[in-house]
This record gives sequence, C-alpha cells and structure tokens, in this order.
Amino acid sequence: MTSLDVKGAFDTTFWPSILHGLKELSCPRNLYNLSKGYFSHRIAVMTTNNISIKRRVTKGYPQGSCCGPSFWNVLYNSLLNLDLTSHSTAIAFANDIMILTRADTVVEAENYMNLEVRKILEWAINNKLKFNENKSKVMLMSHRRRREKKETEIYVNNKILKQVNSLKYLGIIFDSKLTFRDCINYTEEKCSINIFTLQLD
Repeated sequence: MTSLDVKGAFDTTFWPSILHGLKELSCPRNLYNLSKGYFSHRIAVMTTNNISIKRRVTKGYPQGSCCGPSFWNVLYNSLLNLDLTSHSTAIAFANDIMILTRADTVVEAENYMNLEVRKILEWAINNKLKFNENKSKVMLMSHRRRREKKETEIYVNNKILKQVNSLKYLGIIFDSKLTFRDCINYTEEKCSINIFTLQLD
C-alpha cells in the first residue's frame, strides 16, 4: 500500500489539463466555454498600506470554491484511468491517492509498485503536478511468518519512501497485519473523550 501526497494540490492545478479532461468527457460546448472563460485573464491582487501588487494567475483555484472539487475530479480522472497492471489498483478521494499492489513475494510486489509509481509520476509531469516524497508513505501488508525481505524500496523523485507499520486513510487506520487494532484503539480513545465531555456537561 502506497500513499502519495500531491505537492500543493489545488494551488498547482494545471488549467489546460482540466480543459483537456473536459473534452475527453465530452463536456457540452457551453459548459466547456464557460470553464475556459473562468480560466482566462485571471489576476491576483494583494494590497497592503499604499502598495498594490498584481500577478497574473495561470494555475490553481481557491480551495472551498464551488467548482474546485469538480475541476479536480476531472483532472484526477485521467490518473485513475491509467493502464496499471492487473496486480494493482488506484483509489482516490479528493487529492488523496492510494496504490494497492498484490504479489506472491515481497520482491515481486516491490517491482510492481515501482512500475505503477513510475506511470503515475509520468502522469504528474504531463499535468504539471508534483508528489511530495517526504509526506508519501509505503506499507507492506502480509500475514506470512516465513523469512523473507521486510523492507521495501519504493521510489518517488529518486528517493526511497518512508516505510510505516500503519497508515490512516479516510479515517481508517490500516496496519501491516490487517488486525485493525490501532484503528479500534484510536476510535475507543475518541469515544472515551467524548463520553467524558458529555458527563462534564
């Protein structure tokens, strides 16, 4: 399981990629032209004291904007449609993406994962996005007790990702043995705090 973190995400979204995605999805011409107009001639202005600075904006959009999530989904749709091997699948929510790969051995899983990550990094280059290797993580999941390699070397931007024993995704904590003990303990602790707070009230 590899979790990839997009650097800047919404602030670095490449507008031509969104427009290309809209064309690929056969977006009605009026909505396409409306989107194209939205991405045209945009200027950011910062005023402080008697100084006003203007800069032309060529990428990104405000977080929390009404159209922001939809535009991001259009962009990310092409990533989820990448031709991954039959051993792998990609899932995403907002800007969080997770790559899952299965194999018979750790070495084989490592090779498949690096292959998939290279495809995703190539997609990122084409769409002017970057993944943050310092925030991205990898976790090996296995019930096997036999002796074999436990450390994995998954590369992002020519750097080995940090390997962890647990990963939190959409509120669920996955552990390397899939016992979900960490998730249960975390939920129990939160419930205890909430119950204690209610008792105080």
